[in-house]
Amino acid sequence: MVAILIGSAALVTYALTHVSTPATAAQTALTSPGILATLSTVPPATFDAVGVTVPGAELTPPRIVDGPPLTASGVPQVLFVGAEYCPFCAAERWPLVVALSRFGRFHVLHNADSSTASVFPGTSSFSFVGASYSSRYLTFTGVELYSDLVGADGSFTPIARLTPAQAAVVARYQAPSDGAAAGTAPFVDVGGRMVATTSGFSPALLAGQSQAQIAAEVSQPAPATQAGSAATPGAPTGQAVIAVANQLSAGICAVTDQEPAAVCRSKGVRAADQALGLTAPPAGT
Repeated sequence: MVAILIGSAALVTYALTHVSTPATAAQTALTSPGILATLSTVPPATFDAVGVTVPGAELTPPRIVDGPPLTASGVPQVLFVGAEYCPFCAAERWPLVVALSRFGRFHVLHNADSSTASVFPGTSSFSFVGASYSSRYLTFTGVELYSDLVGADGSFTPIARLTPAQAAVVARYQAPSDGAAAGTAPFVDVGGRMVATTSGFSPALLAGQSQAQIAAEVSQPAPATQAGSAATPGAPTGQAVIAVANQLSAGICAVTDQEPAAVCRSKGVRAADQALGLTAPPAGT
């Protein structure tokens, strides 16, 4: 298993640092309005109940940074860099879509599964190629550098390139001193205040599940089993997505002046804020 993970990481690093001429991206199927509605209407009580603790799952929290503000059109920007073939990117898109849906709306999103030739094969997720998102609080840019198709040279087909400014942002936070290989994916920068250089939870939590199944678990996460209970523990998939969405939401709140208040002053976001070392106003102020 260790060898597989190392090989996958090397493949991701190669794909993000290898210079090729991008091909025209093939549009995958549109994400159904029902899935989008499910992910954008997770009850506030669910976010509050989960917080940032997920029994039975190890989370990798994003880092709090003090970099130059990342903005676009005069408002904070959230930048995602990934690849359609990448299972860790597939995992990270779930909480990112859920978090962003608390601050705005996805009008267009496409379906995508990670490569079946990589570790955690066929992980159900989305693609940000051709995505459309609007918010009064922030802008979102999702860059998918590679598809899940393998070209004649044996590498994944490039479909986009980073702009010089985007490449500089990625390079700033993926220096070798960070302990992460330069060029690995996924990469998320929340307004220059929060950075993630891997998925918030293992793609293993999504294994073997369809997009609809994962969405249903996000909407109604299985409750954690209490100590001494004879009940069968529920899969932590939905809880993990919600917990990481709370972390990302806390980062977004830090760059939107804690707006909207209904999200930023919620119990779940305040729990993430405290756990990550951010600063949020006390409830009710």
